[in-house]
Amino acid sequence: MYWRLLVCVMMIVLPAHAEQLSPNTLSLDGEWQILFDDAGKSRAERLHLSENFERHADVRSIQVPSVWERIERDYEGVAVYRKGFDISEKWQDKIVHLHFDAVNYRAEVYLNDQVVGVHEGGFTPFSFRVDALLKAGERNVLTLRVVGPILLDTDKVIDGVGAMETPQWRGGITGGIWQSVHLEASDKAFINDLFVSPEMATDRALVELSLVNYDEHYHRDDIELVVREFGSNRIVGKTRLEHRTQPGKSQLNAAVDVPKAKRWSPDTPNLYTVTANISRNGVLSHSVTERFGFREFSINNNRFQLNGEDIYVKAVFLEGIYPVGVAAPADLELARKEIRMAKEAGFNMIRPWRRPPPPEWLDLADEMGVMVIGSPALECMDLPVDTPDLPRRVLFEIEQTIARDRNHASIVMWELFNELRRPILKQMMAETAMMARDTDPSRLILDESGGWAFGAKVYLPRSREFTYFNDVHTYPGPNMTNAWYDKFLGVGHTAEARKQLGIQGKPIGHNLKPGVTSFVSELGYGSYVDFDPVNARFDREGNPILPATRYHKQLGEQLSEVITGQLSHVYASPQAFYREQQHIHGLANARMIEATRANPNITGYCVHALTGGDWIMGAGILDLWRNPKGAVFDFTQAANQPRILSIRTFPRNAYQGDTIDLQVTGINDLSAIEGTLTIDVTDASGNTVWRTEESVEYARAVSQLFEHRLPTEQLKGSYQITATITHNGKTVARNRHGFDVFAVQAPATGPVAIVDQTGRVMPFLNKYAIQYQPFGKDTDLTTPVLVAMTDREGDEQTAIRDQLNAFARRGGTVVYLQFPMQRPKWNHGVLSKGTSKYLPVEVNIKASSGLWGGMSHVVGQHPIFDGLPQNQAMYGAYENVRAKFSMVDLPHTSLVTVVANDNFPDMTLMKRHYQGTGDVWTGSDLSEVPTGKGRIVLSTLDLIPHIGKDPVADVITNNLIGFYGQE
Repeated sequence: MYWRLLVCVMMIVLPAHAEQLSPNTLSLDGEWQILFDDAGKSRAERLHLSENFERHADVRSIQVPSVWERIERDYEGVAVYRKGFDISEKWQDKIVHLHFDAVNYRAEVYLNDQVVGVHEGGFTPFSFRVDALLKAGERNVLTLRVVGPILLDTDKVIDGVGAMETPQWRGGITGGIWQSVHLEASDKAFINDLFVSPEMATDRALVELSLVNYDEHYHRDDIELVVREFGSNRIVGKTRLEHRTQPGKSQLNAAVDVPKAKRWSPDTPNLYTVTANISRNGVLSHSVTERFGFREFSINNNRFQLNGEDIYVKAVFLEGIYPVGVAAPADLELARKEIRMAKEAGFNMIRPWRRPPPPEWLDLADEMGVMVIGSPALECMDLPVDTPDLPRRVLFEIEQTIARDRNHASIVMWELFNELRRPILKQMMAETAMMARDTDPSRLILDESGGWAFGAKVYLPRSREFTYFNDVHTYPGPNMTNAWYDKFLGVGHTAEARKQLGIQGKPIGHNLKPGVTSFVSELGYGSYVDFDPVNARFDREGNPILPATRYHKQLGEQLSEVITGQLSHVYASPQAFYREQQHIHGLANARMIEATRANPNITGYCVHALTGGDWIMGAGILDLWRNPKGAVFDFTQAANQPRILSIRTFPRNAYQGDTIDLQVTGINDLSAIEGTLTIDVTDASGNTVWRTEESVEYARAVSQLFEHRLPTEQLKGSYQITATITHNGKTVARNRHGFDVFAVQAPATGPVAIVDQTGRVMPFLNKYAIQYQPFGKDTDLTTPVLVAMTDREGDEQTAIRDQLNAFARRGGTVVYLQFPMQRPKWNHGVLSKGTSKYLPVEVNIKASSGLWGGMSHVVGQHPIFDGLPQNQAMYGAYENVRAKFSMVDLPHTSLVTVVANDNFPDMTLMKRHYQGTGDVWTGSDLSEVPTGKGRIVLSTLDLIPHIGKDPVADVITNNLIGFYGQE
């Protein structure tokens, strides 16, 4: 389908009548009638006929374009649309096309009670020729029977289509005629499509025209191509040619010279228009205008390049949900704001999540200068669900999406699939890539984001042969430990190279290959928005029936209840909780970006996400109204700057007397400079305890600027490292990083008994000269028992459980530092809770690392945490011991409280959609459970892997021994 500049501006204030946009174009946007057909009788009752439609009393008004969920809550089904309009008698002998920019999902079209045609697919344009059906100078009636998407109603089947069987977007139902409609008149020589491909080496615009001759004879037609600067409208290139146009369809290729063509880039978004005029017998028959830019995005020497120059991609993921318009902004100013905020945060690319954005949004991206990754409405992991129609629908969505958007300068690459798991889609990858190449020869093509199938491949512009490509998705959670940092550094290296560089562990990613271009296309953490002002704005401006309004209110109310009740002793208000979460989120985003940029093999990243919404609520650096989320925005913005520093300490937490290896890495996207590096180490009171200053060469790309072994004999407590580079007296880069030093003391306690299946408890007790003995039937009830069990199975485990249970019931104390569990797992599309194994009580388990949603593990005031930060969430010094799994449904006091929400309702895959997140839940990482006359203490903290290695694990373990030993 072709797109014209004269209809690319969204109608915000929609008239109730058809609007004549030009003598040859009539907009049908505005007020329509709609009849919701939840009973599915519209076809049987032939409601496309005017007399039948008009008999219904429950006809309502709806604005087009808009999604129907704005007037009918969560409607999944059929609706019949109707619109009356007049056309000029001057169109009597014209060829007339009826154009729909998008209707979701199946549109059956009738005009004046006559059938026009049918279209399937909810996110791309389509058109029909209708001149034989129109009544010039009379009233015309256009009717559509629209079968909308079925997303959540798993029992509903309409016309043989069930839930999640069609390609959809997770952010909204997006039902009905949700983009513009218009009529266009022409003579018999018609331009069906115009594709512009810039040829950078020659400054030519290569134009492909798809023509239709509606006459039954050959004609010699005159074709004029005119290129103008967008904005000034100055003509900068022109060509004329004569074409012998055959009846029916034909193709024509031409070129227009544009001397000294200005390049399009994020910094200089220069745009041009090309107008194609086709005339017959000296009379203009049809004219089409498209906008384009001279730019090429490619890969050379494993680096992304834009217009032949290296560019480091800093992308951000866009969920694309709007608080009122849902799938499109009700006011384009909101879209303009989100693009502006993305650029202010330091991003040069946006990755809209798996659907083509509205054309108006892409127009803004072209004009404002931000690169865009184009993708179809295909999530691909599990959706759409498997049906025999799946391959056909997938190919159609990809082809139509590319055809719609291939003239946009902002779109620099196509992303075809995402995280593939299913054999049929894996099999289609090469075929689909070639179809994409045929549709658009000019752009980079990525076959699969995430590389789950076989490892990702890219096809360079105008190439039909692939190049291997590392495309990485990773969500480490809030604590970017040294181990996680090394996983980022390892991308693109061989195992031998990692060993030589001292990089520990395996790198992040699936099916990685060494020595190829690497891109971390998903990273990030999450946090809650400040629900009070956000929900207040929903009250003022929102729509109460829309899911976004409802799930924001739900989460705000549920969290407020937890914070003002269960955690009121820690947080003065819900806002204090949100701000702390946002601080942690910002630190995590920044640290992931630093680790990515510190690896010279990686040429870009994509932060998840610019805004949240649906079941990806926490990821945004902006809230849904496009306002910054405090520290999340600030820290992410700082990490995106062209020049940054990354500070590492080995270890993060040190035993007093050990030496800390302090390293500073310089990351520089600009030219090399000579500068002064200053490093200050300050204590918790702000006093400087160590300082150095030296001249450095701040080289382009990645360079190791500084390394120092810092003694800690005189240190104790929390410290901050500040590294600053100045150049000509101005600060060009600055960063901070914390570390802690502990003088760990053995607890004042008597002997303990142990059940140690890990082999780590006994060395720990020996280190601190704590007396211990094996647990047995003769263990005194006043002796606390430390238990560290593994996942081994058998009668021995059952016997140990029974002995420990009996011991506690008689009045003893059993402290489980580690216990075996069945982790949460997927069963028939539902993530079930995990369960404990071989415990005296049964405990349910949930995963609690946190991916794109913030999960706070909150430490209150308690002797078990003496010597450590208290009344806060676990981050910083706690990064190694924070739990990955937490206990839920325990009716007992929690010493470490987890606050989170299910990613989607009931953790059911078929509910992973527009209605938003699941409920808020609380859990525990450390609880004391009364058992008979005694008690058991249950911990899911990551203590056992770190005792003897991380002083925080030692402090907590010693405090547990001391607290329960003294009692």
